[in-house]
Amino acid sequence: MKGKSVKKLIAKAMAVVSMVSMCVGAAVMPQREVADAATSISGVSQVSYMTDDFARGVDISAVTALENSGASYSYLDGTSGDIFDILAGAGVNYVRIRIWNNPYDSSSPYKGYGAGNCDLYNAKVLGKRATDAGMKVFIDFHYSDFWADPAKQYAPKAWADYSLSYKKDAVYNFTYESLEELLDYGVDVGMVQIGNETNSTMCGVGGLYDGVWDFSSGVAELMQQGCYAVDDINSSYSLDIQKVLHFTDLLENGKWYAECIDELGVDYDVFATSFYPMWHGTTDDLADTLTYIAETYDKKVMVAETAYPYTYDNADTQGNNIGDSSAMVCSNYSVNVSGQAQALRDVFAAVAEVNSSKWGYGLGAFYWEPEWIAVDSSTWGTYGSGWASSSSGNYELLYNDSVEYYSTTDGGSTWDNMCLFDENGQAMKSLYVFNDICGNSSTTSSGESSTTTTSLEGTYYIKSYYSGKYLDVTNSSSANNANIQQWSYLANAAQQFKLVDAGDGYYYIYTGASGFTKVIDVAGKSTADGANILQYAYKGTSNQKFKVEEVSSGVYAIKTGITSGSSCLDVYGWSSADGGNIAQWTYWGGACQWWYLEKVS
Repeated sequence: MKGKSVKKLIAKAMAVVSMVSMCVGAAVMPQREVADAATSISGVSQVSYMTDDFARGVDISAVTALENSGASYSYLDGTSGDIFDILAGAGVNYVRIRIWNNPYDSSSPYKGYGAGNCDLYNAKVLGKRATDAGMKVFIDFHYSDFWADPAKQYAPKAWADYSLSYKKDAVYNFTYESLEELLDYGVDVGMVQIGNETNSTMCGVGGLYDGVWDFSSGVAELMQQGCYAVDDINSSYSLDIQKVLHFTDLLENGKWYAECIDELGVDYDVFATSFYPMWHGTTDDLADTLTYIAETYDKKVMVAETAYPYTYDNADTQGNNIGDSSAMVCSNYSVNVSGQAQALRDVFAAVAEVNSSKWGYGLGAFYWEPEWIAVDSSTWGTYGSGWASSSSGNYELLYNDSVEYYSTTDGGSTWDNMCLFDENGQAMKSLYVFNDICGNSSTTSSGESSTTTTSLEGTYYIKSYYSGKYLDVTNSSSANNANIQQWSYLANAAQQFKLVDAGDGYYYIYTGASGFTKVIDVAGKSTADGANILQYAYKGTSNQKFKVEEVSSGVYAIKTGITSGSSCLDVYGWSSADGGNIAQWTYWGGACQWWYLEKVS
C-alpha cells in the first residue's frame, strides 16, 4: 500500500504488425475527427501493444464498508448506478480484492480494524458482484490481519507463535481453503497474489524481523507454499489461475528481488509491483525495468497498484497521503483530473510496452481504491470505512511496544483526493481512461432522467463549465441565422437568454440580442453531430426546444429536442477561445457539454 514512453516502437513495429490481438495502436485524434467509439472522454490517447485480455483493473476492497457508511456512486452525467456497472461501463475488466485473515479485535465487541474489514466473506461478496458485472477477480492475500507493506508484515494473530514450518502449512491451507470458498461461491478468480508488497519480508519472517533481506530465511518458502496451493486449486478445478508475487521499490530493487526469487526457485507466474508516479519515478523507467525482468526471468509482469491525486483538497478531517506538493517526490503530471488521467494512461502504456519485446508478458495495471471517497466520521469505526479504526492498534501491540503504524482512534479516508470519483461519488473524466486507451465507447449514464422538477424559467447568463466563457449571439445581431458562439463575459444583452417552458420538460431559449423575440435553433432541423446552433424566429418546432438537465449540483446539460434529448449544446472542438463555436453533439458527459446558469438580476 501507500507506503513510466516508448523507446523501442520503431525497432519492434514490424514484429507486431502481424499481431491482431491488440487494441488499435494509433493515437486518438481530436474529438471531432474520430468516430464516437474512439472519442476520448478522459482526453488521453490510445495505447499500443495491449493484448485482448490486458487487465484494466481497479482495487475496490473497501466498497462494502463505504456503501454501508452511506457512500453512493453515479455516472459521469450524475445519474446514479451500482458501482460495478459504472466501472464496467468505463472499461474496467478486472478487480483486485485484498483478504486479511481476521481483521477484527480479539475481545468483545470484536470491532473491525477498518479499511474495509477485508475478510474472506467480504471478498466473496465483492468478487461475486464483480463476476456478475463481467469482470475477472484478482485475489490479494496479505497473510496478516491488517495492512501489510514494506514497513510492516505482521503475522495473523492466530499464527503469532508459529514456527516457520507451521507458518508454511498455514499459508498453504489458508490459500487453498479461501480459494475453494471463492470459487464455490461463483467468483471468477483469474490471479492470486501471494503476499502484499513483500520486499524481503512476509508474515513475520525475513528482513524486518531477522535482518535477512534476500528472501532466504523463509520468505521464499512461504511464497512457494502459496504457489503450491494455487497449483492444487488449478488441478482440482481445471483452471489456470496465475500466481503473482508483489513487490515495490521497483526501480531501486526490483531486478534484485527477481534475481533472488529466481535463485531460490520459487515457481510463480507474474512479477507485480506497486508503482505510484508521484513517488516512484518515470514510466520510461517502469517500462525498461519490467521489460528486463520479463526477458531475463521469463516472467509475466504487471502493476498491481497505482494512483495519482487530482487535487490537494481534503474532503474530510482525516489527513491524506498526499496533502500538498511537499509529498510529491516526482512532479511528472499536473495535480488535476487531466493530470491524473494522463498518469494512469502512461502506467498502462509502460506495462503494454513490455509486449513490444515479449508478446503477452505485459499483463496490465490496477488503480488502487478509486472509490474510497470520504464518508461521515460517525461511520468510520462502525463500518470500517476509514483507513484504520481505534481497535487496529491492539493488533500492532501484539508485536510492538507502542502503536506506530496503525491507530488508537477511528480514522477516515486518506485517499479521497486520489479517487476517480469526486467527493460526491460522481465519476470524473479520468475514470474513462480504461476504455479510452483502447478507443472503446463508454457508458456515461444510467439512462434515467436527472431532470430537476423545479422550473428553470427565467433569464440567465449561460457559462461553459469547460472554458469559463459565455453563450453569446455573434456581434449582438438580432437577425435570423446569427451564430451562437462563446465569448468572455460582457454582461450585455447578447449574453442573456430567457428560458420559457415549452412543456414535456423542454424549454424555448429566447435571445436577449433579439429583444427576446427570437430563439436558439438547431440549424436545418438537423439531428447530426456538428449541426450549427444559431438564432432564428420562433416557430415552436422541436429544433427550437431544449431539455435542461442538472447533471451535478448547479451544472446542466442543454439537450436538443430535435434528437429527443440524445444530443446537446457542445463547445465545438474543445475550444477555449473567444468565438469558439457552439454545435450539436451526441451527449457523452464531457465538460465541453456542461453549463452553469447564472441568473440575471
